[in-house]
Amino acid sequence: MQIFLLILIILIFIFIFLELLFLALEKEKFRKIFKVFPLFLISIFLFSYNYKGLYIPAIIAFLYAFGDLLLLSMNKKMFFIGAVSFCLGHVLILFYLFYFKILEYNLISLIVSLIIIVVFSILFFIFMHKKMASFIYGAIFYLSILLFIASYTLTNLIVLNETISIYFIMLMFGFLIYFISDILVIRERFIKIDRFLNLYIMSLYYLANLLIFSFLLLI
Repeated sequence: MQIFLLILIILIFIFIFLELLFLALEKEKFRKIFKVFPLFLISIFLFSYNYKGLYIPAIIAFLYAFGDLLLLSMNKKMFFIGAVSFCLGHVLILFYLFYFKILEYNLISLIVSLIIIVVFSILFFIFMHKKMASFIYGAIFYLSILLFIASYTLTNLIVLNETISIYFIMLMFGFLIYFISDILVIRERFIKIDRFLNLYIMSLYYLANLLIFSFLLLI
């Protein structure tokens, strides 16, 4: 089993490297071949690591992978369905973190995080509602989950005045980087496509996922 897991880890990094390489070379057809594999392999890895009870993180990784598959299409309906798949993954990870008390409940952290989300939502709506039309409401909900987890984790570390854990720093930066990555996705889809923007998006996306799933594996 350990050899199998090691092979999966190696394959995950190989496929990530190949996709980013073809993105840098602007070989879109080739990079699409490798895009769907990393998160599917992470899902298989977590299912195989079942003695730690990682079924929920494995399902989350599968939802992300399914979202990746749908986002290969430039069709806006496929984009929406893919975004829903990612959103379900984010909701599930939020449930997982609180249900299993990985994140401790704290009223101050909750209030601060909600204030951050409200301010962000207002600003995002003001600047983006004309460009995104009805898509903006789903985008606000989606991005708010990422921002909530990042801000709640950071506030919890400060408010609870505990020894800073590298694991929770990984979680915080994982979701913050995920947030930045998806802001760039929205820029690409609704504002302007810049050269190499997709390379930056996917680099941040994989870094975020590696941090988040490493956290779930190690915690």
